[in-house]
Amino acid sequence: MRYINTDKVIAAQITTPEENPLLTEDSCLVDVWFDGPVVRKHLFKKVTKAEREAFTGTVTKSGFLRTGNLYLNPRAVLFAEMENRLLGGTITVGWQENGKPIELKVNEKSFDELHALLNSR
Repeated sequence: MRYINTDKVIAAQITTPEENPLLTEDSCLVDVWFDGPVVRKHLFKKVTKAEREAFTGTVTKSGFLRTGNLYLNPRAVLFAEMENRLLGGTITVGWQENGKPIELKVNEKSFDELHALLNSR
């Protein structure tokens, strides 16, 4: 069992057996981007189905948007740009230690949801 402080999570990507046949239900991968002075990414290995469901339930209740296997905190978005309607858009959520941006791809539906949410503020 593990604990992930979801208050510090700005995005998470879950790789399941559907995306990678080398994984099993009890050995999925979860990439998590944590907020701070610089954005840090951490890979959690061998995440069980129960841990995954608890984590995704918590972040979804916190208002995260889901696009495919990516969960995104809309409050962490610094910049968003639509590339085109077929590919979706790019979301910037922070910078690495080397000053390069952390950019995540989202599909059109999620980009539109994010756009509506941010414009309603």
